[in-house]
Amino acid sequence: MRNIVIYGCGGFGREVLQVIHAINAEAATWNVLGFAVDPGIEHPETVHGLPVTSDLSTFGDDPLPDVVIAIGSPAARKGIATRLGARGHAFPVLVHPWAWLGENVRLSDGVIICAGACLTTDIELSDHVHINLSATVGHDVEIGSFSTISPGANISGNVRLAEEVEIGTGASIIQRIPVGRASVIGAGAAVVREIPENSVAVGVPAKVIQTKSDPA
Repeated sequence: MRNIVIYGCGGFGREVLQVIHAINAEAATWNVLGFAVDPGIEHPETVHGLPVTSDLSTFGDDPLPDVVIAIGSPAARKGIATRLGARGHAFPVLVHPWAWLGENVRLSDGVIICAGACLTTDIELSDHVHINLSATVGHDVEIGSFSTISPGANISGNVRLAEEVEIGTGASIIQRIPVGRASVIGAGAAVVREIPENSVAVGVPAKVIQTKSDPA
């Protein structure tokens, strides 16, 4: 069994722990050492009986543990991955046994796929993409690094999501639509036209209501 640390001890961190438990129920694969958080973040001493620390080195370095980053924010996830990757930590792919993946689905470092997700065929997920509960991803989709697909979202065929995109719970994107870098699609939105980078889009059909450079 390989040692692994879950980075992030909030709700998604606890869900990722359940993904690991499900994987281990099929075949003993991971020894979970505990949870890690950024220095200065308030945290409990334990979560689900496992220790929580802001000093990842307390888990040892011989061997250096693998790390799964259970942080929803794409920008935060990218910063953590850059920092820990420079220290030599590896980022495994975690796929819940109840997810369904078809042929030629390519998964890069740090990808997490939760229970009930369905990915059909000829799909590429770049580094640290999160596919949440019961989300669907159609044929020939490309999802950029550090993007988050929330529970129940539906991504149709030939969609292109750039890096650091967030797709809200229950949102849908019709076929062949691109979504630009660091954009956010609100919960329940229906995307029927291209979304530029750094946009926030909501509604049915989805309309851009803000760019991230605008004041809130």
